[in-house]
Amino acid sequence: IMLGLGSNIASIGSHCSVSSFSPEDVSNLQLWFKNNHGVTAAQWDDSSGNGHHAQQSTVGDQAAVSEGGLLFVESEGDHYDLANSGVVVSSQEAFIVFIVCEFNSATQNSILGTGDTNVFLEFQTSSKIRFRAGGNTESIQYDSGTFATGAKAVFAIQRESGSTGNINLFKNGSAETPVAQEANTGAITFNELASRASDRFFDGIIHELLCYDTADLTSDEITNINNYLKTKHGI
Repeated sequence: IMLGLGSNIASIGSHCSVSSFSPEDVSNLQLWFKNNHGVTAAQWDDSSGNGHHAQQSTVGDQAAVSEGGLLFVESEGDHYDLANSGVVVSSQEAFIVFIVCEFNSATQNSILGTGDTNVFLEFQTSSKIRFRAGGNTESIQYDSGTFATGAKAVFAIQRESGSTGNINLFKNGSAETPVAQEANTGAITFNELASRASDRFFDGIIHELLCYDTADLTSDEITNINNYLKTKHGI
């Protein structure tokens, strides 16, 4: 099933307001790189309380603090390791990643990696996401320019729980329709930020990133998080 459908969602659901809602109100928050909170070139604190801080001790591989997030330069290999074993997602387990970002280039922008070239999540092109886990690769095609450069946007990439494992995408709160529905139920452990396996580095600004796992979020929860991020970042 597709969750959180609807077009051009403009306001947070009836049970929450912009001022009162927090992503922490939704269960199973595993990772939160919060804008303008605990962010330095050497470390971006994990505000989820799980200690998955993004850390980089090599100065040449550190991104620059920018607009409350981090500016990554692909050619310089900017990336971070996640502390405390990273985020572990079991086979057939739900997860959803919300990312507020702006691309400076349109190819192979890794979001979360594992240190293994066989397991990763990336924006492959300006119109395609690639997700590899369990020995299978899903390249999910969307309309041209869905991931265009030079424009701040909120993206939510969801893997549904269960034996199907459908992968869904939301852009600025609206569900995007792929050329064909893709699915992947494989296990994955995210332990790198902005790289696949110390390669395919993100190029642009990551303003904020959250990851939930274990259970499917409801339509209202997805809407509330999307609207929280859109309002916060002026999108």
